[in-house]
Amino acid sequence: MLIVVQRGHVPRTRGATGAPGEQAFAVEAAERVRHHVTRLGHRARIIDADPSARSYRGDVFVALHYDSSSSPSASGASVGYQSLEGRELAHAWKRHYAANGWHRGFRGDNYTRALAGYYGVRQALEQGNQRAMIVEAGFHTNAGDRALLVSPGGPERVALAVAAAIVDVVGATCPPAPAPAGVPAYPGTFRLGDTHGGVRVWQAELNGRGGYGAGANRLDTDGVFGEHTHHIVCDFQRKRGLVADGVAGPATWHQLVAG
Repeated sequence: MLIVVQRGHVPRTRGATGAPGEQAFAVEAAERVRHHVTRLGHRARIIDADPSARSYRGDVFVALHYDSSSSPSASGASVGYQSLEGRELAHAWKRHYAANGWHRGFRGDNYTRALAGYYGVRQALEQGNQRAMIVEAGFHTNAGDRALLVSPGGPERVALAVAAAIVDVVGATCPPAPAPAGVPAYPGTFRLGDTHGGVRVWQAELNGRGGYGAGANRLDTDGVFGEHTHHIVCDFQRKRGLVADGVAGPATWHQLVAG
């Protein structure tokens, strides 16, 4: 999959140049998105504010921004989209943004005309890239929002949510690499609450190749994806630079057996 990431307002010096610091925020967030989606096995193309129409072609489009207001009380993140596929992507992003520590709430989807009609989303749709959204990560002019937007935590939180939303909507792929001898076949994708023989394979490999086989971390190879297994999967994903969503999928398997 090709993920097209637009850095809001970059590199404009006049006209719509964005809120103070917004361009630097978008640059950092875009690089972090590139890192995470590449680890998932996808490709990323980073574009700026005024590229050629062909640059919008891909499988997913995300524009990265934050907001500003003359009122310091205005707060909350928001999303904009113009298709059902964009809506699905945007709602997944909001869910993961909150799960990764955004506690400032959300404004209504497409809550301004500019958000609803964002030119980048329109261009993506015109190029056949239906999974398209714009992210406004919060209000830089609000002290509470700004505290969560500052680097490095803010851009990383946005990027993790983008990567996790992509997993929800299009999945992840295991990057090609030779598997070590003796590695079992990929057992399948599992998450909290699942019960399956494939979960036993995950538990055994996490104990062995993952290094969780000693002490309190050791997993029972019972085939039940309970809270302890979920915790260990999240811990492993964080250590390997993956989206820590607790879903044992292809990218996590690749890191476990060949990373």
